[in-house]
Amino acid sequence: MIHTTLPPLIVEPGCTAGASEAVRGFVMRDAPPEAGFYLCQQPDGLTLYHAQAPATDRGLRIDLLDASVDKRAAGGRRSPLAGALGLRRHPGAHVLDTTCGLGRDSATLAALGCQVVAIERHPVLFALVADARERARLAAPAWLANWPSLIHADARAWLTVADAAPFDVIYIDPMFDTPRRKARPQKALAWMHELIGTDGDAAELLASARTRATRQVVVKQHARAAPLAKPDRQVEGKAIRFDIYLS
Repeated sequence: MIHTTLPPLIVEPGCTAGASEAVRGFVMRDAPPEAGFYLCQQPDGLTLYHAQAPATDRGLRIDLLDASVDKRAAGGRRSPLAGALGLRRHPGAHVLDTTCGLGRDSATLAALGCQVVAIERHPVLFALVADARERARLAAPAWLANWPSLIHADARAWLTVADAAPFDVIYIDPMFDTPRRKARPQKALAWMHELIGTDGDAAELLASARTRATRQVVVKQHARAAPLAKPDRQVEGKAIRFDIYLS
């Protein structure tokens, strides 16, 4: 189930309140809450904090210019992600990322030469990615031109729009309950689960996507997770799996 309660927004001195369209729906406060999450607009970017985190915690801020995008793209079309989307045979695919999340897969696909449109429905994630894209534009990495649009919408509803452009591939990376694991999840993943919840309607999104993709729908899953529906084929990585549904 998706959680919809929005955290408050703190604006630090030197920042213009509501300067970014992405944060204009958040309620501003003068001080952080005693518990829970809050957003902080700082001169160098938008950051998500947890009031109960250690005082040394630096929060969660998305940086699309760190080495991770280049590192993930360095594997090229031989990576499991590229293989799942069929980029060796179909370079430059038009891809709709229906669950943008932290923006990592959208950025990686753009760096691999795909033409990407990304959708994110949760306001906090949308705000964090929108802020990261604004900061990335200052450095203008070449791949950013391949990712021209970030849309704040529910992908299921967006896909029903009659004039929505066709896409070669529709990509879904649902937020599920984390399978039992020995290691503690990374902070970003743990915080996303606490803040956002799970995508209980992922099967409905898959059904809608299958009517709109011209070539295939790709669903990213944990390696041990049950598929949303019987896939036509699968591409497996070390900890994740891509279920592929052909159109």
